[in-house]
Amino acid sequence: MSALLNKFASLPSQLQMMRATMRNPVEALPEAVFHERLVERRLARQHIIYVCAPDLIREALVTNSNRLDKGEGLRRAIGPGLGDGLLTAEGTHWRWQRQALAPVFRANGIGAFLPAMVRGTRRCLEDLTQKGGIVAIDDVMMRLTGRIIVETMLSAPEAIDADAMARNLGVFLHQTRWSILGDLLGTPEWLPHPGKTRGLAAAQALRNEAMQQIAARRELLVQNTGQAPDDLLTRLLAAKDPETGRMMHDSEIVDNLLTFLTAGHETTALALAWTFDRLGRHPEILREVEREIDTILTGDGPTMKQLDSLDLTRNVLRESMRLTPPAPIIIREVTEAFSLEGVRLEKGTRLVVPIYALHRHRSLWEAPEIFDPTRFVAQAGHSRPQDDRYAYMPFGAGPRICIGARFAETEALTILAMTLKRLTLTPELRVTPPGKMEITLRPAEPLLMSVKRRN
Repeated sequence: MSALLNKFASLPSQLQMMRATMRNPVEALPEAVFHERLVERRLARQHIIYVCAPDLIREALVTNSNRLDKGEGLRRAIGPGLGDGLLTAEGTHWRWQRQALAPVFRANGIGAFLPAMVRGTRRCLEDLTQKGGIVAIDDVMMRLTGRIIVETMLSAPEAIDADAMARNLGVFLHQTRWSILGDLLGTPEWLPHPGKTRGLAAAQALRNEAMQQIAARRELLVQNTGQAPDDLLTRLLAAKDPETGRMMHDSEIVDNLLTFLTAGHETTALALAWTFDRLGRHPEILREVEREIDTILTGDGPTMKQLDSLDLTRNVLRESMRLTPPAPIIIREVTEAFSLEGVRLEKGTRLVVPIYALHRHRSLWEAPEIFDPTRFVAQAGHSRPQDDRYAYMPFGAGPRICIGARFAETEALTILAMTLKRLTLTPELRVTPPGKMEITLRPAEPLLMSVKRRN
């Protein structure tokens, strides 16, 4: 009887947590995750474990990685768009794709994509310089990174409407929070929810466009053997499992093209938008960054060597991603029981690594709410988390760490440096709006900034 009473007594708090999750999952994080090592909660039918200490994160995501998978919630939310690609696949199907695609993103091969990043940024800056005025910098960055990823995927930006692809991707991602909530509540997958029909139609449009591009490239390869451009699509068509020699079917290439479009477009755009806003509110840091960029970026650049020398600019980007990580939460589902810190995680338990909270954890970071790029300088005297890999995780961690992290950092540094060398961006909003999670962490309202040419 007491157990039944306790269950009913907890209903108001559970309903409050559900409403917060529906509105913004970041707001639904328990306050304890900002200072505790491990936090347990129950939401509807789910047993949830929040893992908030670097050693426990390593133990969960690395030592026990074979006892976890991405879970039904992620597949239900983004599977209709991204299929069974690298982000959503599990087990042996994920493993062979990871092995096959690793050479595509080797650090020494990223330089081949730099010209497309520079061309796209230059066109964007010319447009901004001509128009001036006030822009939503998050929208500008979405369009720019969308065009860059399309050009690096296809080498021919005119062959596809990059803006239309970005819009379809936004429509699809916007409604995914309802799918995630439905999974938490245990509702059937066929149940309608706001935006579902439009979202699924947008996902299908993306998949149809990708399939057309694959067919066109295969035809080009047949007609001109060895003449295909060195872009992501050509690399995907050539990718093979080093153990078995297996190559990807067209549907698998579609899955991974759209995975790279999502992961390499939206996350980078948001990281840049948040960074521009923060620099605009810290003019003393902005002046130092401008001095570094003016000194290092000479000639037509940037070159890979110049980008590697932008130490302060890189630390500014990293600090911005600490405060607003583009992917703010990692969710896994336990497939085989194990224990963490004496807590038993049974099969079906939802394991959450709240990256947003981890990056602001009071036991890991000094003055965690303060924007301070010097915390990433080894000799600056800050106390740093002992295991950076599992205390600072903008690209995830463990075996499933983002395969395109080097690509994303190169693209972000290119855009940041070229923009700040040419333009001054000043925030128009009185305060920075909070982040709202829709798979990625978007600003709750557009980040309006005025644009002026730098003297």
